[in-house]
Amino acid sequence: MNARARMWRGVDHLRVFGPFEGITAEGLRAASAAPVLEAPPDADAVTRLLIGEPLGERPLVLATGGGYVGARIAHTVGDGRVVNTLFPALIRAAVTGTGPRPPVAAPVRLPLICALLHHFGRHPAALLRAGRISRPPRSSGVGAPWTPDIRYRSVRSATALGRVRAWRDRYAPGLSAAAVLFSAAPVALTRAGLPPKWPGAVVLVDARRYLPDGATVDGNFSWGQYVCPADPIDPRSVHAALAAELDSGRPLAMLALRTARLALPRPPPPLPPPVPVAAARQPARPELTLTHVGRLDGYADLPWAGPPDGYRNISVPTTSGPEALTLSFSELAGALYVNASFDGAVLDSDRVAAAVDALCHDPVGLVSVAGG
Repeated sequence: MNARARMWRGVDHLRVFGPFEGITAEGLRAASAAPVLEAPPDADAVTRLLIGEPLGERPLVLATGGGYVGARIAHTVGDGRVVNTLFPALIRAAVTGTGPRPPVAAPVRLPLICALLHHFGRHPAALLRAGRISRPPRSSGVGAPWTPDIRYRSVRSATALGRVRAWRDRYAPGLSAAAVLFSAAPVALTRAGLPPKWPGAVVLVDARRYLPDGATVDGNFSWGQYVCPADPIDPRSVHAALAAELDSGRPLAMLALRTARLALPRPPPPLPPPVPVAAARQPARPELTLTHVGRLDGYADLPWAGPPDGYRNISVPTTSGPEALTLSFSELAGALYVNASFDGAVLDSDRVAAAVDALCHDPVGLVSVAGG
């Protein structure tokens, strides 16, 4: 296991999609050597079954029921880009009876060095900006012994993305849809009674953006970069902060530094004292992680059963601490999906549900109310 993989040890992806035509447990077993669990015929039943099935030393566990397919995948296998390439290939193989053939080009050798030379070699002045380390305030629960009560919320809107793009084109041309959604998130949480703890948020960045065109990487090549806009509820401010972080190359520099540290033999740091759940509850303020997955094109041509309004696209990544709340945004068949994962013993599930529902169904209303 290389150093880039070791930094994700103990973190899992959990994805559930469907319903699909022709999916069976036997087909999944034939397409993969992984264990396949059988669940009741419901997407949430598949999800709950996988939440309750720790991976241990296994890289992958699958589950299916009623045409839905779920996978719990160790992050050490790969990041979201890899998962969203391999998982649809596996589903396709299970239906067709052929071996999975993910469309992956040969990976570049020494990808970190290649990316560093490609980005900073062309933009040497960015080294000064990248050297300014940006971290979130230290969480009281980081590294402490902790057993989460994993909860999730998954919501779909067929119209939200169209309204986001129309608002952007009218009021803020050139802004990314991600900036609008990210700025709406703290508004939705605050209105639901869960104001975020940090002034910013950790944003997951795919560092492949710093490689030469056409270069690919196996495994993990992502970094969680803390981004702190001047105004976290203004889409323009969020867009500017994201652009500055990405242009500086700081996520790549941080990934390289962390990889180098893990590659050197050193004793593990001492664990901080346990944080009682009651202490984390008062006050319960989420530590935000945001990820914009974009269009899930790899799933588009799978044998879906029924119309798009019945498609499920559930994501439940491992939470990083008692007060951590991960929000992911993705597009499937033209619809926006917002997924949240969190510790239900710390953050109130009803309030999280209210925030995610508002965020998915009316992000434009949230940023407009906030003065966007």
